[in-house]
Amino acid sequence: MLRLCSCALLGLMLNTGAMAQSRELGDLWFAGTGQSSKRATPYPEGTPRAEPKRLDLGNPFGVEIQGSKIWITSVDDHCIYEGTVDGGKLARIAGNGLIGYSGDGGRALEATFNWPHEVRADSNGNLFVADTRNHVIRKIDGASGTVTTLAGDGTEGFAGDGRKGRDVKFRQPHSVVLDGQGGLLVADTVNHRLRRIDLTTGVVRTISGTGQQKLPTDGAEAANSPLFGPRSLAVDSRSIWIALREGNSVWRIDRQSNTIHHVAGTGAKGYGGDGGPPLQATFNGPKGLVLDSDGRLLIVDTENQAVRRIDREAQTVETVLGEASKLHPIKLKRPHGIAFSEARGFFVADSENHRVRLAK
Repeated sequence: MLRLCSCALLGLMLNTGAMAQSRELGDLWFAGTGQSSKRATPYPEGTPRAEPKRLDLGNPFGVEIQGSKIWITSVDDHCIYEGTVDGGKLARIAGNGLIGYSGDGGRALEATFNWPHEVRADSNGNLFVADTRNHVIRKIDGASGTVTTLAGDGTEGFAGDGRKGRDVKFRQPHSVVLDGQGGLLVADTVNHRLRRIDLTTGVVRTISGTGQQKLPTDGAEAANSPLFGPRSLAVDSRSIWIALREGNSVWRIDRQSNTIHHVAGTGAKGYGGDGGPPLQATFNGPKGLVLDSDGRLLIVDTENQAVRRIDREAQTVETVLGEASKLHPIKLKRPHGIAFSEARGFFVADSENHRVRLAK
């Protein structure tokens, strides 16, 4: 009798464990094997496609979605992959697998990048890449697959407002987003500035940030306000949303008044405030932002290993992914980028687990 009970208990424990693993790696697992894709030699010629869950994605950082298409940046192999949100096969479309800064004017597949943190797509299929450790913003032509440098000279610094191309300097730009008004916004992270590239003229200007490492004043003019480590950007018709990594908070610029406003986070490092007002919550190095179809703001709270959501109408914050979540209690490891699909939910780069997660 005792033996039967023990066997039944063991079976229950194994089944529970299998269910937990299925939930963590099945229901919430979109891509990546859990293994790094770091390489010592270039990838072979050709662009073979792989099932998302059978593709090594070493440190996926950026995730972008346009319609049914998804793009993922992988910083271990310095590449960009393209697929579909329904789980269609992923293909490498940029980067040869090695670190470097080369290939402008040629095929993106033969080019080298250095920690491409984020990618954005326009309606014509052109891609804009924050090539972070090359200190440049690059463009991949949607029709030809050719890569060029849009702005930056490949060395770090701060220069070039009112100028374009190689006359511009960035210092580790981490995030880019199309502003819907003919420009590309750039989180010039280590320069503590938000900059804009006019996509018609190529001219760059700073629209917020003074270079000072401190938080803005709520309601102040954006152009003269400091930004402490702008790390991620999102836009809608009324606002530019900014996650401040070192500032442990989220802010927005009103696009009509050009004033900056406090959205969430006290500025102190911490993990608290779920269920309460966003301004009283604490974050730890937020590094990803996206708005869902209901206008709620999803924040990748990287060093807290969580994704949190702000209901702007109710003015509350909750953890929606991570060990403290009631919805999806799984272990993340330094997540970064995030994108939203109305059809499927939100996709999160679970970077140091070498996977991309999918949750509703």
